[in-house]
Amino acid sequence: MIARLAAAGHTVFNLDVAVPASGSAGTFIECNLGDPGRAGVAVNRLPARIDGLANVAGMARSPDPVMVMAVNFLGMRELTRQLAPRLNTGAGIVCVSSIAGRDWKARLEKLRPLLATEDMVSGLEWCRANIELFARDPYTWSKRAVTAWVMDEARLHTRRSTRILAVSPGGIDTPLTPQFNDLMGEAQAQWTNEQTGRAAVPGEIAEVIQMFLCQPCGWLNGVDVPVDRGYSAGLDAGWIDFRESPAMRAKAERDTARNRH
Repeated sequence: MIARLAAAGHTVFNLDVAVPASGSAGTFIECNLGDPGRAGVAVNRLPARIDGLANVAGMARSPDPVMVMAVNFLGMRELTRQLAPRLNTGAGIVCVSSIAGRDWKARLEKLRPLLATEDMVSGLEWCRANIELFARDPYTWSKRAVTAWVMDEARLHTRRSTRILAVSPGGIDTPLTPQFNDLMGEAQAQWTNEQTGRAAVPGEIAEVIQMFLCQPCGWLNGVDVPVDRGYSAGLDAGWIDFRESPAMRAKAERDTARNRH
């Protein structure tokens, strides 16, 4: 993502917890989104005006499920809120969510108290008090929160010359892939990729983020864009039958066995 933007002539600031390799594009600023207060420190090192914000940081799993919520949602929200007033006319915010969070509407009532927290500290307090809600699958819950928050936050941009949207990738072949496969199960991950032929490579997601971040599209606001080669479309239109997936077949077998007893 950074290399693409830099190659296109943009001045890029890379906020990350890991120091990039020597010679990498962009200006590195250390920022641990899971640590309250660190976003503000990083923001103080950024220009007074910016042309766009791409929220691409995230983690698949952690021994502490609250940390996944902190990095993937709460820290991202904190950073975005602090940088939004610095956006120039026509600027966009792109938040990377996931098709894992595509059912956010069905969980909205449970998400509302988290979305209503005022800041990262109160958000962390809510997460610790309600850990049983998301402890089993914090990644999916964090992405539901990202998408739901983007939809709500869009109202602030309807009277501005800026925009916010979510990009939700499907399967991607990255160093995090083994962690995601562990979460889904190898058979389920393979089945998902088979529906579209293969997993994406990072550049195929980055080009979509770059398009929404940099191209004139000022009337685009408050949308979640699946970037999954049609997988979500297949589920919605019915030409992909999720009931045939290994996970759902296993669930059906468990339900049948339970009913027998």
